Amino acid sequence: MIRVGLEAAAVSSYKLGVDVCEVPLTSIAVLFVVLVAGFALWLAKARAGARRRQAILVPPGIDEAGFVSIGGMDQWISIRGESLANPVLVLLHGGPGTSFLPLGYDAFRAWERDFTVVQWDQPGAGRTFGRHGEKGGGELSLGRIAGDGIAVVEHALRQLGQDSAILLGVSWGSVLGVEMARRRPDLFQAYIGAGQVVDMAANEAVGYQGLSERLEARGAHKALARLRALGPPPYAGVKTLLAERKILMAHPPASERGMMPKMLTRLLLAPGYSLRQLGDWVGAGRHTTTHMLDGLMAYSDDTPAPAIPVPVLIIQGDEDIQTPTTLAAAYFEKIQAPAKRWAIIPGGGHNAILLMPDAFLATLKANLPALLRTD
Repeated sequence: MIRVGLEAAAVSSYKLGVDVCEVPLTSIAVLFVVLVAGFALWLAKARAGARRRQAILVPPGIDEAGFVSIGGMDQWISIRGESLANPVLVLLHGGPGTSFLPLGYDAFRAWERDFTVVQWDQPGAGRTFGRHGEKGGGELSLGRIAGDGIAVVEHALRQLGQDSAILLGVSWGSVLGVEMARRRPDLFQAYIGAGQVVDMAANEAVGYQGLSERLEARGAHKALARLRALGPPPYAGVKTLLAERKILMAHPPASERGMMPKMLTRLLLAPGYSLRQLGDWVGAGRHTTTHMLDGLMAYSDDTPAPAIPVPVLIIQGDEDIQTPTTLAAAYFEKIQAPAKRWAIIPGGGHNAILLMPDAFLATLKANLPALLRTD
């Protein structure tokens, strides 16, 4: 009876000029349209919420972003804060090539109550990369980017009517920040390093050992086997390095579990970013890391007495094995500076500034007054 019924339905459908195969396909198409429309509606509402959370009353605050000619090339600069009377904090993103702007808008919102936060898409990063592409961004080197960074700080200080800034460098940004502080100490009240890079060869070797120990302690035998198959650094190219980083990111400290979904959601909801600009953000990281890898891997500031001519604060997550906290601590002990302080974020990993921003801000505010004291 079922078979007969189906055959009868098929004949009736044929007589009506309807292919029975079209019915489920049409249903699927309708469902797809509904899902896409629902997602678009959710995305629009979520982005509107993100924009509302970012709103700053101007005046007394400032909310400016746009391209500025730096080093003869348009580069994207953002300046945000709730009061122009607050100290200027220049935040140097990591990577190289990984702008914090579409990742940290919620994370840094509370910071903008206490500081005027300056962010900059460095050459080969974010909107600066999107404006110029792979071939129009000029030389990608520490020397060139540090020079541009100084010009960015000078521009921001002119805009804000202030004489000096606090410089915060994260991961690759810590390499850049140390170089900028050495070149122009007159521009900076202090240098703050987070995920401080000391010596890349030692960094990678100690990080590999730390990851091996973490995987073994967690019983992650398959991941450990993959890591051992890659072998210890140095690696011949970016492909192997990224394979090691993939294992590292899949086995983070507890504070960074679920990091990738969180970061992808932040990117998707980033206020003012089109899908094309988000594509530029992804392409920038890949392009710039590849082009700067050899120079970065040769970097070392591990000398008997590294001099940084401004007050120094190093903030490390105690579970950071990507820029190992053990190496940063040994480096800190040797630093020659007018003043220096060391601070730990318990449970923090390499990305504590993005994933534990309130704890990072509290640590920063707790240490700055003593660091900047002149008596």
